[in-house]
Amino acid sequence: MRGGQSYVSCPPSFSNDGNRLLVGCGTSVAIFSTATALQVSSLEGHTSTVTSVVVVPGSKILNYCWTSSLDGTIRYWDFSLFECIKKIDLNLPIFSMVIPSLLSTPEESSGKKKNVYAYVCMQTENGKDNKPKLCTAQIRKCNLTNYNKLSKVTLKETKWPQRLTISPCGNFLGIKDKRKLHIWKIPKVDSDSAVSKKITLHHTKTFSVLTFHPTERIVAAGDVTGRILIFRGFGAQNFQENGELLNRTSMTGEECKPGVRQNDDAESCSTWHWHSSGVNLLSFSSDGVYLYSGGKEGVLVFWQLDTGKKKFLPRIGSPLRYFIDSPDPSVSSISCADNQIHIFKISSMEIMRSISGIKPPLSSQDICESISSQAAFDCTSGLVAVQTENYGIQFYSLFANRGLYEIQVCERNYQPVDDVTVVVTMVELSVDGSMMGTVEVKLPEEGIGGLICLKLWDLDSDTKRFSMSTLIYEPHRYVHGLFEQEL
Repeated sequence: MRGGQSYVSCPPSFSNDGNRLLVGCGTSVAIFSTATALQVSSLEGHTSTVTSVVVVPGSKILNYCWTSSLDGTIRYWDFSLFECIKKIDLNLPIFSMVIPSLLSTPEESSGKKKNVYAYVCMQTENGKDNKPKLCTAQIRKCNLTNYNKLSKVTLKETKWPQRLTISPCGNFLGIKDKRKLHIWKIPKVDSDSAVSKKITLHHTKTFSVLTFHPTERIVAAGDVTGRILIFRGFGAQNFQENGELLNRTSMTGEECKPGVRQNDDAESCSTWHWHSSGVNLLSFSSDGVYLYSGGKEGVLVFWQLDTGKKKFLPRIGSPLRYFIDSPDPSVSSISCADNQIHIFKISSMEIMRSISGIKPPLSSQDICESISSQAAFDCTSGLVAVQTENYGIQFYSLFANRGLYEIQVCERNYQPVDDVTVVVTMVELSVDGSMMGTVEVKLPEEGIGGLICLKLWDLDSDTKRFSMSTLIYEPHRYVHGLFEQEL
């Protein structure tokens, strides 16, 4: 039996009618119904991890998408027929891909169809002596319409792979690189040889994420300390087009550009701070009125852009990764580090449905490596029971490849930012799957205290869920195994 891939290795993408969510899932793309949160189909063909899923905008009846993968290929799909229409082989792993022209407004022209270009972050090609270069990733351009070979234009080489961020209008491309933001303006008429203008914005801390405003020249970036920087009027000098007026052409120097460092090309920079650790998620609302942010706390923060006032969607229960808008402006998705994707309604700030993948290994695994066990299996039903970060057990069906339900082993209020004090170290199922045993350990503080608790659970024949039947504090011996013989 096989199942339980990651649903949060890359951002998902909504179909044009908003009824389906396309999710990179290992070597395939899983397609989920947003109405039921159940998988309805998948796209198979890649031979390594899918790193990007880009749905081609259009009418509700159009169902096309582009995908990239570490297998070095870009594929074009009709996901209503689950058919791969086109395959482009770049021969090097692709870490991230964006397609600006899919987002830009088509200009009236002679009617000649323009080439579609993808920008990819991919592994650096070896040098002439076939030795690996110091930089492991590079940002290149690829003609998706008439691919012959990669463009010779290299936008940037970086030591580590970077996720590409494209503005909602398709005009700007950005990456974070340590304490810098690099932003390129995409040429209006793109070609293999067209060179993009570039600016760099600086910070005193390492950037962790960035996002662009949908209509204005505003870029927001989060850092590893929890701060959010709002750069307004970026590129006012270097990205000026002929005939385009700048708001502050007479302003030069830091005194005229509040908050801007090293005389960077931005009109101002303001800082917001609520998160206690690194910001992982940033996204503007579709109308640009709000900025959404999230991090390790498992709280989605709604910032009013003009005033900086905040609202909160708390208790999501896991560090946040991605925020994706649906064609329906009232519905969005949040991807979380615990391998869940929540579909929620913004107006009521309510999670409507959740796509539950198998829970990842505990972050406390290193702390309790000597006493932690692996997952428990019931091979007859295809059920696997795994420990969760929030002191519980998840029951995952390998047959259906989805999470079924969770039970709380330890009644504690879990906060992702808290220090680890309690760990569910063991879970075992009886041979017939009718009983379960769990062990939880309260870790000693400064070498003092500590408590071991053994719990036995019975399976209810009607609800098919476990309920606790026996509680034993401090068993006479350390618990090394459960149900070694059939009970």
